[in-house]
Amino acid sequence: MFLKITKQYGKPICVALYAGFAALAAKKKLLPLLILLALHTFEYFHVGRKVAKENGLSKIEGLAKCLAFGFTWWLPLQKRSAS
Repeated sequence: MFLKITKQYGKPICVALYAGFAALAAKKKLLPLLILLALHTFEYFHVGRKVAKENGLSKIEGLAKCLAFGFTWWLPLQKRSAS
């Protein structure tokens, strides 16, 4: 169920979060945006890099996807390869 919701709504939610945090950053409130970027960077080094390599993606592409979409891009791939 969670995976289905993630595949359907995950990326639009990420885009909305970035839009909201960018609006805050424009008002000189950078902390939420910086935290989001830090979490997504950590996520890349913790899980995203491995999933990208297993699925034939470059390190740069994996990092870009983690920064843009968080776990919503690699979770379906990880579940598919585990099956």
